[in-house]
Amino acid sequence: MSCAEARASPQRSLISHSPTTEVAVIYIRRPTLHDLNECAKLDATFTTNKVWQMNLQADSGRIQVQFHLVHLPRPMTVPVPPEARDMTKAWQRGDGIYAARRGNMILGYIHIEVNHETKTGHIRRHVVAPEFRQQGVGVALLERAVEWGRERKLQGIEVALSTKNHPAIEFYLAHGFVFTGFSEHLWGNQEILMHFSRVAR
Repeated sequence: MSCAEARASPQRSLISHSPTTEVAVIYIRRPTLHDLNECAKLDATFTTNKVWQMNLQADSGRIQVQFHLVHLPRPMTVPVPPEARDMTKAWQRGDGIYAARRGNMILGYIHIEVNHETKTGHIRRHVVAPEFRQQGVGVALLERAVEWGRERKLQGIEVALSTKNHPAIEFYLAHGFVFTGFSEHLWGNQEILMHFSRVAR
């Protein structure tokens, strides 16, 4: 998809009801270049009272890996570094980038990068501002991204998540993703990542 075609993509909308019962329309659309700056500033910090713990056992002829959900004694807030990738380049090459907007405010966005060899879309970022979570914004963004992948005949959509990010893991499992594996030491802080995928349909 060219940049011109991407900018002309039709907007999708959903209705949200504010506490004052006023009706507000939230649009899901391809962001403008100005929108990209706002997307990159969104706070991806999350709070959780559960984490996934990995247990690896290896001996002659057998390797066994198990993940256990552990309840923390108190909620833990995990800061997430700002987007470090050059989103302008991703936007220019036609990556699947969609933003949720209400009025002049960006509520969240999703970014999918395509591996053309495997025909798989990788969710690189999926953020909703803290004050707009649990309102259907993340679901709407994911649905549009999956539709985008289906339009391009992708085989599947994948996402890699920290074992600390139980809210996101729970979200993706509830929306058709299944656990497919894990990776270690990919981040500077030796984070363990759990991988999930679903078919693009």
